[in-house]
Amino acid sequence: MSLQRIVIDTGTGTAADLKSKVNLASGKHESIQSLSQFMASIPEQQSALVSVNVGAVKATGLITTAATAVNNETMTICNVTITAKTSGAVAASGEFNISATVATQAASIAAAINAVSSLVGKVSATSAAGVVTVTAAVPGVIGDAIQLAESLTGVTVTAFTGGSDGTAYSIDLR
Repeated sequence: MSLQRIVIDTGTGTAADLKSKVNLASGKHESIQSLSQFMASIPEQQSALVSVNVGAVKATGLITTAATAVNNETMTICNVTITAKTSGAVAASGEFNISATVATQAASIAAAINAVSSLVGKVSATSAAGVVTVTAAVPGVIGDAIQLAESLTGVTVTAFTGGSDGTAYSIDLR
């Protein structure tokens, strides 16, 4: 998959201006047309610079489980607390069930990360063989700055890394 990031600088225009005129919802084919119409409507006295980044890469962080975490221990991602529970964890509340099986515990951590509403659009998580891979939602080096910390027994984290902005191309619409 090739990722692109488009940055639109409309001078004095605001993000709310763009949002009120352009529906960029996923699956909306008319989005490109409405974006084009928005760009055409920018008054000549305002600047419009479009920057497109091609080949951008999303940053990833790792959570490695080597032993059973302890009840009520925590970790944080994007300043959101994820809490270990002996049983009955509520994933949407940022809780995961601990397990003596590292793959099961990792899957529970990934499920909790994906279920917390305040992390949606920021990160997503998958697990395999006791390792949780957390991926930034937005491609680019900005993802390398995502906060990931733990104080869990038997669990270690590797900071987010690998984000790349790709190659930037600018289109001056002034």
